[in-house]
Formats: sequence, C-alpha cells, structure tokens
Amino acid sequence: MNKNILTLFIGLLAFTLAADAQSYTKKFGIEVNGGLREYHGDLGSAAYFKQAPDYQGIGGGFGMYLNPSFDLNLYGSTGDIGFYKTTYDDVRVENYRQGFRSRVTEGMIGVTYKFNNGYIIAEDARFKPFLRLGIGAMQSISKFTEGSTRVGGKDDYWYGSQNRTWIASHWNAGLGLKIKLSESLDLVISEQFNYTFDDNYDASPYSLAGARLNVAGEGNKPLHDIYLYHSIGFVFNFGSNGNSGGYKIKDSDDDGISDDFDICPETPEGYAVDTVGCPYDRDGDGVVDEEDKCPDVAGSLAFDGCPDTDADGIQDSEDKCPNVPGLAEFAGCPDSDKDGIQDSEDKCPLKPGTKEGEGCPDSDGDGVYDHLDVCPATPGPATNKGCPEIKEDVKEEIRLAAKGIFFESGKGVIKAASFTNLDKLASIMNSYEEADVTIEGHTDSEGEDADNLTLSQERADAVKRYLSSKGVSDARMTAKGYGETKPIADNKSAEGRGLNRRVDFKLVY
Repeated sequence: MNKNILTLFIGLLAFTLAADAQSYTKKFGIEVNGGLREYHGDLGSAAYFKQAPDYQGIGGGFGMYLNPSFDLNLYGSTGDIGFYKTTYDDVRVENYRQGFRSRVTEGMIGVTYKFNNGYIIAEDARFKPFLRLGIGAMQSISKFTEGSTRVGGKDDYWYGSQNRTWIASHWNAGLGLKIKLSESLDLVISEQFNYTFDDNYDASPYSLAGARLNVAGEGNKPLHDIYLYHSIGFVFNFGSNGNSGGYKIKDSDDDGISDDFDICPETPEGYAVDTVGCPYDRDGDGVVDEEDKCPDVAGSLAFDGCPDTDADGIQDSEDKCPNVPGLAEFAGCPDSDKDGIQDSEDKCPLKPGTKEGEGCPDSDGDGVYDHLDVCPATPGPATNKGCPEIKEDVKEEIRLAAKGIFFESGKGVIKAASFTNLDKLASIMNSYEEADVTIEGHTDSEGEDADNLTLSQERADAVKRYLSSKGVSDARMTAKGYGETKPIADNKSAEGRGLNRRVDFKLVY
C-alpha cells in the first residue's frame, strides 16, 4: 500500500476516538480526544507513569448505534511513543543511551459493548461504562539511538539520524466511561491497550520471549510490544428517526431498533424492547410485560398474564382456594359432594347433606346428623349420641358374665372355666359394634401394692387378647389394671377379698 495514502487514511480517522455514546434517539457520534501514550516492551516499561517519558497523542472516531448493547466504530489515534535506558556495553566498555522514539498512527474498526443497555444499567443513565475491541492497521515512523539493534539480531547499529517506517496489522482493546453532559454531548474517559503484529518500532524485537531470532528467522515464539493510550475527550451525538435534524434509519415500530435488526417489527408504540426489538416478557408466559398484570409470575392470556394455578377458571388473585379446583359461587373453593355447601363449611364434605346438618346427612334417620352421631348407621336417641341404648338386662348379663372369669392363683392365666362367660361377653360386644369397652383388672389387698398392680394389668390384658381372638376389634378395647386401689368390699374378710378380685367391663359410646 502507498505510504502516503495509508497515512492520509489513518490521519482522517485520527480526528476522533471511538464514539460509544449513541442511543436509539441519536444514531451517530463523532468524538475528539487527547491524552498520553506509554510504552511497555522489550526495553522496559513506562506504563501507568512508572517511568518517563510519556508522550502525547490525539485521536477519535465515528460510531453508529446497532442496538442497546452494541455500537459499530471506526476509530484511531496518532502520537509518539518512546523509551530510553542506559546500557553498559562490555565490548566498548562504556555506558550508552539506548532507546527510540516513534510516531505511531493506527486506524481501527471495532465494536463497543455498552453497560447502559437496559439490562445492567438504564439506557438513559448519566454514567455509562463500556468495553471496546477492534482490529486494523498501524504505521510507525521510528528513530533509534546508537546501539539499538535492528530485526535479525545482527550486531550493526542504527543512528539517531535515520528514520525507519513500518506498516503492520494491529488490534486493541479498551474500557472507558461516558458521562452525559447533554442529550447531544458526552464527556468520555478511555483507556486503550494496543498490540501490534510487528515489533520493529522499538528496534528490539521479540526479546521478551527469550532468545532473539537468529539470521535464519528461527528461535522462540515472538512476544510483541504494547502501548497504552489514556485519553479524555468529548463526543457529539447526532441523527434521529425523524425526517429532520438527522439521518433517517427505518424503524417501523419506532422502538429504537432499526428494521434491519428488529425481529419484532410491529411492536406497539411505547413498549420497552430487548436488543432484537421484541417486547420484554419477564415471566415467559407469552404475555408481554406492558400487557401483563402479573409480569413476574407466569399466567395465561385469558387473565392478562395472571395465573390460575388450579385451572378452575378463576384467577388466583380472586380465588380463595387457588390450589384446589372450585366454583365461582364459592370464590374458587370446592364443594366436593355437590350439596351446595362449600367444603370449608361442610362437616361432611364427601357426603351430601343439608344446611341444617352443616352439610351432613342423617343416614340412620334417628334425628342425629352423622357428624354428631357416633352410630350413624344404627338409630339411637340423641341422649346416647345417636347410638342404641344398652338395655338393663344386657348390662346385667355383662355383669354376671364378668363374675364368672377366673385366673390361676397369682397369675394372669385365664382358667378354662371362664371361656363360656368370655364368649358371652364377645357376643354382646359384637352386637354393639359402635361401642367401645374398657376392661378393668382389680385385686385384693394381699401382697405388695406394686405386685398387685402388675398382676391386675396382666389379667386385663389376658381378657383383651381372648376377646380379640373372638372377633372384637383391638381398637375398641382398652385394658387397664388398678391393683387394689378400687375395692368394692372389705379386704379384711375372705368373702370381701373374693369380691375385690374381679374384672369389670364398661361399654361406652
């Protein structure tokens, strides 16, 4: 490429640094800036004011808005870089000043990522950080001091009176902060890291990678030098979607995303959109946020984006039982037995009943509703909880049968003579199947109290086991031993002690 043409092209780009301030209302930007350049390479480092010299540079660029996250940029800069150090020459036995100064101009094309994209920071934020990456070409015009070695590693020297020019490919990365001063003007502070795919401008190529390249071009993999550009400047933003005052970009739905990049080109006016022009739908329910009355909870179109968790046709905000399908007349709560009384107020939610019975029926027709009727399948008076009364002759039969239960002396073993009476008791209990029975074991006062208590419990348990074997449910029976604590006669006489050694039965509802 003709050196003068390249210089002119890069010089035009060098009128500005990257314009990263664009928005959908201002599509284009031009920036001018100035700052300092610092060398870091094979000779040493002046980075971050570690060592003089730091040289000045100017730069800038042209930027075009693509979407809320990215701008396209043409940018560049021009200015000097250099570095000097004192080196001792063992051959000449003297110190000499080694170094260079180079006029470096680069032109780049790249993209800028904006943190003020609506996801991380609001698009209209005052402080707007950004990152940038680009690739392009550079030209360097270099002057070296005596002793600076040229490419190839030969031992000849170039003198300060000589200039050398190189053109090479180049890339850089940067970060910065844009501060909004007005709708059209921003202050930009930027830091750029520049890397060149040629290392000739400092006349000391590749040495940081290890041994220099030899004459045949062999050696360790090259490690090129870098330079930093710290800058501050202003960006002028211009252009709009209107017909006057700027360049017109086609944006059919006026959402700030050009039709070339908008995959939802018919978005209603005023809707917030993402980087590809589609309205936001935070909960992913297919109802865009502007139309979604519950934008953070997935719902349905039928309820403007609000949920109906139990799918009963009543949205959760109006459903008193949102997790159980119900009826509109009960604000979304169920009536499982369909008796017109919702489950929360129905004492028998699975059996159709009446309002008078609090949702329960009177299955046995005895005037006692099932939820109050201990014997819902057998008629009985309310005074006996809806169960049939135990007649006096039955109670007497139980008492007589209980008197005929005998045990081996001092043991909880039932004697065979007791089986007939125990069978009568089992038959009576099976006739009154809704009734529970308490089996009480008692002893006389002979012997130790603790032994008597244990013996009475063993005998009550033995009776319970026998009745269970005859079909009486264990769940209906409770066996309890009282020892000598509940006598019914005087323990001083043999007759009294005989009466106290007993098993009592009590049927209850």
